Amino acid sequence: MKSPVVLLRALLIDISRLCPGVKGLDRDLMSVEQRFENEGYGFLTKALPSLGDAFTQGIHSGRFACPNGFKTTVGGTIPRIFSGMFCEVFEPLTGVLKEDADVGVIKCLREMLYLFKKTQMPSYDEDILHTKAVAEFFRCDEVAGQVIMPDRQNHLIGLVSRLVLGGISSVPLDEIQFKHGPGAVFEGLNANQKWLALTNSIKNEEFDIHSYGYGDFGINLSSLLEKTIISQSTDISTLEDGASSRTARLISVPKNSTSRRTITVEPLVNQFVQQGLNIVLRDYISRCPVLSNCLALTDQSKNQQLALEGSYTDNWATIDLKSASDLLSISLVKSVFRHHGPFLDHMMSCRSTHVASDGKSVQQLAKFAGMGNALTFPVQSVCFAVTCIAAILDTWGSKPNIWNVRRAARLIRVFGDDIIVDSEYAHQCVTWLENVGLKINVNKSFLKGNFRESCGVDAFKGVDVTPLYVRTRPEDQSKEPNAIGGLVATSNLAWLRGLYSFSAALEHEVEERLGYSLPLVAQECGALGWHSRLDAMNPTRWNHDLHQFETRTRVLKPLKRRDRLDGYAALLKFFHVPLLGRGPDHLDKSPIRFKLRIASTWVPTRVG
Repeated sequence: MKSPVVLLRALLIDISRLCPGVKGLDRDLMSVEQRFENEGYGFLTKALPSLGDAFTQGIHSGRFACPNGFKTTVGGTIPRIFSGMFCEVFEPLTGVLKEDADVGVIKCLREMLYLFKKTQMPSYDEDILHTKAVAEFFRCDEVAGQVIMPDRQNHLIGLVSRLVLGGISSVPLDEIQFKHGPGAVFEGLNANQKWLALTNSIKNEEFDIHSYGYGDFGINLSSLLEKTIISQSTDISTLEDGASSRTARLISVPKNSTSRRTITVEPLVNQFVQQGLNIVLRDYISRCPVLSNCLALTDQSKNQQLALEGSYTDNWATIDLKSASDLLSISLVKSVFRHHGPFLDHMMSCRSTHVASDGKSVQQLAKFAGMGNALTFPVQSVCFAVTCIAAILDTWGSKPNIWNVRRAARLIRVFGDDIIVDSEYAHQCVTWLENVGLKINVNKSFLKGNFRESCGVDAFKGVDVTPLYVRTRPEDQSKEPNAIGGLVATSNLAWLRGLYSFSAALEHEVEERLGYSLPLVAQECGALGWHSRLDAMNPTRWNHDLHQFETRTRVLKPLKRRDRLDGYAALLKFFHVPLLGRGPDHLDKSPIRFKLRIASTWVPTRVG
């Protein structure tokens, strides 16, 4: 496939079949080809998504306003391009949303406009986006450092916080199961070398061994590990620029074609403790009689269901926060966790206080933490939930007792920065969130109307209208496993949505790159292959040992590198990593994060 226009042509074939009443699609394809030839990928990744955003705001507010860069029809308000589809949704002259707007057309048009929104751009664009993301990170940090909690909000939040997470501060540190996370650490260590570095830290008493239950283990190490050397170039006890061991490194990762997301790479010991406290906090959230009503940090489906319901009944509003973690101030965290002092102290002691970026001087962090701290997601979820509960109680004028707080908690649902609130209290919650230093993403918050967006689901009048995204450029011909896996997943999603020509185009592209065909596989199989309505698989052989049919197919497996671990560092890993989480060669090799390979293997044949 040499051009993304091939994919757009296939998608338009599907749209003409699904929406037979739409006119002018052949003309629209010619316009897309001409503008792509003149403007390049910017038209697909920026211009069309901007039209998609205007379309989304139109079906939300009830009136369409054409953005710059698109000519409108003569005497009308809708764009000339895709006018045949737009006039099925809006009145051509006034731009007013039709009462009988075709939901099928809405879904297909969003597929077309957002198809390349998240396509990865070349490295020269990434450098510009990285610089922009880093600048925004430090701008938000400056804002977070200036947050002063208003007296009223601070008082009511404190009253609510007394009734949540009861007993969390009584958990002894030596009973917490600390662990290493899957991500990188500041010191640049491999997975097994993290355990060796931690062992060395315990031996040298850089890690508070007695407070965290490693006293006896540390005494043994002190006498037996005199010759332990970390086989890395970075010394974990002394960092560059004279920064303390509480310094994180700031990086950015792709978010979509027009922006990147910043992440802090935490120091070794910090992230080890953060992961343990994260487990405790999530456990107490699930057991809390208040927060369990509005938080489920491993299940997005409840938010998604409420978004679908709210788009149909208008009884739920979706609120999206802009730069939520970057604007999460220490003042708000301290206000919410003030009645859990010991646990708050642990969270503050393991957070990175400084951050280094792009070789610049180390800067102090004013926010609670960046994305990368294992506690950021659950802590911000608790803070947002408590703030919204307090806002609802303030609207009621009710005393914050356990019964009122639990009743208010049932009127919200929080998953990170995705917040769903009963529509009656949406404006009050927005006001309170802004008063505590947060910023509402106006373009992605939907308080009324028939459109909602939450946790990856876009909903209009109870129908899921979430678009597909092609994340890799079709013409790069990459055989990189991540790219292949993404194209296979997109093709299968398109097939299940009835976009058969589009799915077939992606299927042909994948098999042309690989040089061989992929079989049918079940949706729950996890192997590379194509899905079907019957959820069938192609059996290849009968396994006489397991008494089942098996299919020969390809799977994505992590690429590993040599990472030898033995001695007391291996013993420390034994106590922390469950048996099911350890491979047969886990002490000799470790997976390279985000690096995969395509391997041929046998998988059980499943049907239905």
